[in-house]
Amino acid sequence: TVPEKTPYSFPRGAKHGTFLHTLFEQIDFATAQGDSLNQYLIEQLTAHHYQEPDLWAPVLAKWIEQILDQNLFAGGNIKLRDLSAQQKKVEMQFFIPMQPLQANEVNRLVQKYDPLSARAGQLQFQTVQGFLKGFIDLTFEKDGKYYLLDYKSNHLGDSLQDYNQNKMEEALLEHRYDFQYQLYTLALHRLLKSRLADYDYETHVGGVFYIFLRGMQGEQESGVYFNKPSFSLIDGLDKLFSGQNNSAKSRQESIC
Repeated sequence: TVPEKTPYSFPRGAKHGTFLHTLFEQIDFATAQGDSLNQYLIEQLTAHHYQEPDLWAPVLAKWIEQILDQNLFAGGNIKLRDLSAQQKKVEMQFFIPMQPLQANEVNRLVQKYDPLSARAGQLQFQTVQGFLKGFIDLTFEKDGKYYLLDYKSNHLGDSLQDYNQNKMEEALLEHRYDFQYQLYTLALHRLLKSRLADYDYETHVGGVFYIFLRGMQGEQESGVYFNKPSFSLIDGLDKLFSGQNNSAKSRQESIC
Protein backbone atom coordinates (compact mmCIF):
# COMPACT_ATOMS: atom_id res chain seq x y z
CA THR A 1 0.00 0.00 0.00
CA VAL A 2 1.12 3.52 -0.77
CA PRO A 3 1.33 5.64 2.43
CA GLU A 4 -1.20 8.45 2.56
CA LYS A 5 0.15 11.84 1.54
CA THR A 6 -0.24 14.26 4.46
CA PRO A 7 1.83 17.04 6.05
CA TYR A 8 3.07 14.40 8.52
CA SER A 9 4.31 12.10 5.75
CA PHE A 10 5.98 14.83 3.68
CA PRO A 11 9.67 13.81 3.49
CA ARG A 12 11.86 14.78 6.44
CA GLY A 13 15.39 16.09 6.67
CA ALA A 14 17.35 19.25 5.92
CA LYS A 15 16.81 19.21 2.15
CA HIS A 16 13.03 18.99 2.49
CA GLY A 17 12.98 21.60 5.26
CA THR A 18 14.87 23.95 2.95
CA PHE A 19 12.32 23.30 0.21
CA LEU A 20 9.44 24.28 2.50
CA HIS A 21 11.34 27.39 3.63
CA THR A 22 11.85 28.39 0.00
CA LEU A 23 8.14 28.10 -0.72
CA PHE A 24 7.35 30.55 2.09
CA GLU A 25 10.09 32.89 0.90
CA GLN A 26 8.66 33.02 -2.61
CA ILE A 27 4.87 32.92 -2.32
CA ASP A 28 2.75 36.02 -1.94
CA PHE A 29 0.88 35.37 1.31
CA ALA A 30 -2.15 37.40 0.26
CA THR A 31 -2.83 35.59 -3.02
CA ALA A 32 -1.45 32.07 -2.45
CA GLN A 33 -4.53 29.91 -2.92
CA GLY A 34 -6.56 27.85 -5.34
CA ASP A 35 -5.49 26.72 -8.80
CA SER A 36 -2.58 29.16 -9.14
CA LEU A 37 -1.00 27.89 -5.91
CA ASN A 38 -1.55 24.29 -7.01
CA GLN A 39 0.11 24.94 -10.38
CA TYR A 40 3.04 26.75 -8.75
CA LEU A 41 3.57 23.79 -6.40
CA ILE A 42 3.53 21.26 -9.24
CA GLU A 43 6.26 23.31 -10.94
CA GLN A 44 8.35 23.59 -7.75
CA LEU A 45 7.98 19.92 -6.81
CA THR A 46 8.95 18.90 -10.33
CA ALA A 47 11.94 21.25 -10.40
CA HIS A 48 13.16 19.77 -7.10
CA HIS A 49 12.73 16.18 -8.33
CA TYR A 50 9.94 15.08 -5.99
CA GLN A 51 8.11 11.90 -6.95
CA GLU A 52 4.44 12.29 -7.90
CA PRO A 53 4.34 16.11 -7.88
CA ASP A 54 0.74 16.16 -9.14
CA LEU A 55 -0.35 14.10 -6.10
CA TRP A 56 1.71 16.09 -3.58
CA ALA A 57 0.71 19.54 -4.89
CA PRO A 58 -2.93 19.56 -3.66
CA VAL A 59 -1.81 18.26 -0.24
CA LEU A 60 0.78 21.03 0.04
CA ALA A 61 -1.63 23.65 -1.31
CA LYS A 62 -4.24 22.90 1.35
CA TRP A 63 -1.55 22.79 4.04
CA ILE A 64 -0.03 26.14 2.99
CA GLU A 65 -3.48 27.76 2.98
CA GLN A 66 -4.09 26.45 6.52
CA ILE A 67 -0.73 27.84 7.69
CA LEU A 68 -1.40 31.26 6.14
CA ASP A 69 -4.92 31.43 7.61
CA GLN A 70 -4.08 30.33 11.15
CA ASN A 71 -4.15 32.95 13.89
CA LEU A 72 -0.64 33.02 15.36
CA PHE A 73 -2.12 34.20 18.67
CA ALA A 74 -5.08 32.19 19.95
CA GLY A 75 -7.97 34.63 19.70
CA GLY A 76 -5.64 37.23 18.22
CA ASN A 77 -5.54 38.86 14.83
CA ILE A 78 -2.12 38.05 13.39
CA LYS A 79 -2.30 35.85 10.30
CA LEU A 80 0.47 35.52 7.72
CA ARG A 81 -2.23 35.83 5.06
CA ASP A 82 -2.90 39.45 6.10
CA LEU A 83 0.69 40.72 5.89
CA SER A 84 1.42 43.05 2.97
CA ALA A 85 4.77 43.16 1.22
CA GLN A 86 5.47 46.47 3.04
CA GLN A 87 4.94 44.85 6.45
CA LYS A 88 7.37 41.98 6.01
CA LYS A 89 11.03 41.36 5.32
CA VAL A 90 12.08 37.89 4.16
CA GLU A 91 15.45 36.41 5.19
CA MET A 92 16.70 39.49 6.99
CA GLN A 93 20.46 39.31 7.45
CA PHE A 94 22.07 40.45 10.69
CA PHE A 95 25.57 40.95 12.08
CA ILE A 96 26.27 41.06 15.80
CA PRO A 97 29.81 42.16 16.73
CA MET A 98 31.11 40.31 19.79
CA GLN A 99 33.71 41.37 22.28
CA PRO A 100 35.41 38.38 23.99
CA LEU A 101 32.52 36.35 25.35
CA GLN A 102 32.58 33.58 27.96
CA ALA A 103 30.05 30.76 28.03
CA ASN A 104 29.57 30.98 31.81
CA GLU A 105 28.49 34.64 31.63
CA VAL A 106 25.97 33.88 28.88
CA ASN A 107 24.63 30.82 30.72
CA ARG A 108 24.16 32.78 33.93
CA LEU A 109 22.19 35.49 32.15
CA VAL A 110 19.90 33.33 30.00
CA GLN A 111 19.15 30.88 32.83
CA LYS A 112 18.25 33.73 35.16
CA TYR A 113 15.75 35.41 32.82
CA ASP A 114 14.35 32.68 30.55
CA PRO A 115 12.56 29.73 32.21
CA LEU A 116 13.11 27.63 29.08
CA SER A 117 16.88 28.24 29.14
CA ALA A 118 16.89 27.39 32.85
CA ARG A 119 15.75 23.87 31.86
CA ALA A 120 18.21 23.54 29.00
CA GLY A 121 21.55 22.92 30.67
CA GLN A 122 24.78 24.74 29.84
CA LEU A 123 25.76 26.26 26.51
CA GLN A 124 29.24 24.95 25.77
CA PHE A 125 31.67 27.12 23.83
CA GLN A 126 35.21 28.42 24.18
CA THR A 127 35.72 32.16 24.60
CA VAL A 128 34.57 33.70 21.32
CA GLN A 129 34.81 37.08 19.67
CA GLY A 130 34.33 38.55 16.23
CA PHE A 131 31.05 38.68 14.29
CA LEU A 132 27.95 36.59 14.57
CA LYS A 133 26.11 36.51 11.26
CA GLY A 134 22.73 35.00 10.47
CA PHE A 135 19.40 35.24 8.67
CA ILE A 136 15.92 35.49 10.17
CA ASP A 137 13.23 33.72 8.13
CA LEU A 138 10.62 36.45 8.49
CA THR A 139 10.53 39.84 10.20
CA PHE A 140 7.24 41.71 10.15
CA GLU A 141 5.44 44.71 11.61
CA LYS A 142 1.86 44.64 12.89
CA ASP A 143 0.13 47.48 14.76
CA GLY A 144 3.46 49.22 15.48
CA LYS A 145 5.13 46.12 16.92
CA TYR A 146 7.91 44.15 15.23
CA TYR A 147 7.90 40.36 15.27
CA LEU A 148 10.32 37.63 14.23
CA LEU A 149 9.22 34.29 12.84
CA ASP A 150 11.10 31.07 12.18
CA TYR A 151 9.69 28.18 10.12
CA LYS A 152 10.36 24.73 11.56
CA SER A 153 9.66 21.59 9.55
CA ASN A 154 10.61 19.25 12.44
CA HIS A 155 8.52 16.08 12.58
CA LEU A 156 7.28 15.76 16.19
CA GLY A 157 4.65 13.10 15.50
CA ASP A 158 1.65 12.17 13.38
CA SER A 159 -1.15 13.95 15.24
CA LEU A 160 -1.85 17.59 16.09
CA GLN A 161 -1.48 16.70 19.78
CA ASP A 162 2.22 16.11 19.06
CA TYR A 163 2.56 19.83 18.28
CA ASN A 164 1.25 21.16 21.60
CA GLN A 165 3.20 23.60 23.79
CA ASN A 166 5.01 20.92 25.81
CA LYS A 167 6.19 18.99 22.76
CA MET A 168 7.32 22.16 21.01
CA GLU A 169 9.24 23.25 24.12
CA GLU A 170 11.01 19.87 24.16
CA ALA A 171 12.07 20.41 20.54
CA LEU A 172 13.25 23.94 21.31
CA LEU A 173 15.34 22.65 24.20
CA GLU A 174 16.79 19.75 22.24
CA HIS A 175 18.08 22.06 19.50
CA ARG A 176 18.78 25.08 21.75
CA TYR A 177 16.39 27.23 19.74
CA ASP A 178 15.95 29.21 22.97
CA PHE A 179 19.40 30.73 22.49
CA GLN A 180 18.65 31.22 18.79
CA TYR A 181 15.52 33.30 19.46
CA GLN A 182 17.39 35.30 22.11
CA LEU A 183 20.09 36.19 19.54
CA TYR A 184 17.45 37.02 16.92
CA THR A 185 15.74 39.31 19.41
CA LEU A 186 19.05 40.99 20.26
CA ALA A 187 19.59 41.62 16.53
CA LEU A 188 16.11 43.15 16.20
CA HIS A 189 16.59 45.23 19.37
CA ARG A 190 19.81 46.72 17.99
CA LEU A 191 18.27 47.37 14.58
CA LEU A 192 15.20 49.15 15.96
CA LYS A 193 17.30 51.13 18.42
CA SER A 194 19.28 52.52 15.46
CA ARG A 195 16.19 53.15 13.28
CA LEU A 196 13.40 54.42 15.55
CA ALA A 197 13.87 57.77 17.27
CA ASP A 198 11.41 56.94 20.07
CA TYR A 199 12.43 53.27 20.37
CA ASP A 200 11.27 51.39 23.46
CA TYR A 201 11.71 47.61 23.80
CA GLU A 202 8.37 46.94 25.51
CA THR A 203 6.47 49.10 23.00
CA HIS A 204 8.11 48.12 19.73
CA VAL A 205 9.29 44.51 20.09
CA GLY A 206 6.40 42.09 19.72
CA GLY A 207 8.24 38.80 20.21
CA VAL A 208 9.26 35.67 18.34
CA PHE A 209 7.14 32.96 16.73
CA TYR A 210 8.49 29.48 16.04
CA ILE A 211 5.94 27.84 13.80
CA PHE A 212 6.08 24.05 13.51
CA LEU A 213 4.60 23.71 10.05
CA ARG A 214 3.44 20.09 10.33
CA GLY A 215 1.30 21.02 13.33
CA MET A 216 -0.54 23.82 11.52
CA GLN A 217 -3.49 22.10 9.87
CA GLY A 218 -6.53 24.17 10.69
CA GLU A 219 -6.59 23.77 14.48
CA GLN A 220 -5.92 27.12 16.13
CA GLU A 221 -4.13 25.79 19.18
CA SER A 222 -1.29 23.75 17.71
CA GLY A 223 1.99 24.31 15.93
CA VAL A 224 2.77 27.85 17.13
CA TYR A 225 5.28 28.60 19.89
CA PHE A 226 5.59 32.24 20.99
CA ASN A 227 8.08 33.92 23.29
CA LYS A 228 9.04 37.48 24.09
CA PRO A 229 12.34 37.53 26.00
CA SER A 230 12.39 39.95 28.90
CA PHE A 231 14.08 43.32 28.43
CA SER A 232 16.50 42.42 31.25
CA LEU A 233 17.71 39.43 29.24
CA ILE A 234 18.12 41.28 25.93
CA ASP A 235 19.69 44.33 27.55
CA GLY A 236 22.04 42.03 29.45
CA LEU A 237 23.08 40.23 26.24
CA ASP A 238 23.53 43.60 24.52
CA LYS A 239 25.94 44.69 27.25
CA LEU A 240 27.78 41.34 27.31
CA PHE A 241 28.26 41.31 23.53
CA SER A 242 29.52 44.90 23.51
CA GLY A 243 31.97 44.18 26.32
CA GLN A 244 30.46 46.66 28.77
CA ASN A 245 30.94 44.20 31.60
CA ASN A 246 34.64 44.19 30.82
CA SER A 247 34.97 47.98 30.51
CA ALA A 248 35.80 48.53 34.18
CA LYS A 249 38.40 45.77 33.96
CA SER A 250 39.99 47.19 30.80
CA ARG A 251 40.05 50.71 32.27
CA GLN A 252 41.89 49.27 35.26
CA GLU A 253 44.42 47.60 32.96
CA SER A 254 45.01 50.76 30.92
CA ILE A 255 45.85 52.70 34.08
CA CYS A 256 48.45 50.11 35.16
